[in-house]
Amino acid sequence: MKIVVCVKQVPDTAEVKIDPVTNNLVREGVPGIMNTYDEAAVMMALQLKEQTNGTISVLSMGPGQAGEELKNAMRRGADAGYLLCDRKLGGADTLATGYALAETIRQIGYDLVLCGNEAIDGCTGQVGPLIGEFLKVPALTYITDIKVEQEDLFCYRDTGKCVETYQVKGPAVVCISDKRLADKPYESRENIPEIHMLDAAHLEEEKIGRQGSPTRVAAISVKGKEQNYLKVDYRWDCETRIEYIMNGGLEKKKKNLNRETKTSQARLIMDAIMKK
Repeated sequence: MKIVVCVKQVPDTAEVKIDPVTNNLVREGVPGIMNTYDEAAVMMALQLKEQTNGTISVLSMGPGQAGEELKNAMRRGADAGYLLCDRKLGGADTLATGYALAETIRQIGYDLVLCGNEAIDGCTGQVGPLIGEFLKVPALTYITDIKVEQEDLFCYRDTGKCVETYQVKGPAVVCISDKRLADKPYESRENIPEIHMLDAAHLEEEKIGRQGSPTRVAAISVKGKEQNYLKVDYRWDCETRIEYIMNGGLEKKKKNLNRETKTSQARLIMDAIMKK
């Protein structure tokens, strides 16, 4: 099985900075890390590589520094790394990104594409499904485990209440949502292959970068750490609380609400439940 894993270098969330003019994330001088969900996808690929005696190629789109995450993946056991790096790709939204990655994956060749379910810097969850759309193959999201049986993939989605099972024939795109996979131990390799550097020559210019991006960021801001929390007076009975919610709204309840932290609010909720 030929597996391609898409990985993204994201800014360390503790060091996020925003350009006030362009509303884009400022990446220069900000430490980069591999997106956690993509780490999980890499570890899932390593499991499938053992099951199928397959190969793993890791692909990233971004500036030169994104190559560090490709090296990270290859140290874990990936066989090849591809960096799609071209100024023409700058300012791409999820649509333009999905197109560029899909066409590059088509060139690399694949039986299965693995992606993180979302990136922690954007949290859209759109790029994986868009890759599937451009490749014209099934795309499955929020997958927590994969098993391979002959030509079939069995993909499992743990909803917390049940585990859904999806059976699909490859090729396919599967988006991994179990971040715990990223914490699995691995043996680090010292000798890794050179990264294959790719430009945008194989892509249609009107579909990439800002030109191929129909969406624009109108405004963006970072929320401060200070938060206001509200505590309901649990002396009310259930019917009274519902009546206030349905008819009164917050304005009518303000006299019966106090500011609280999330921890103490949770404790009060648990106390109320235990008294029932």
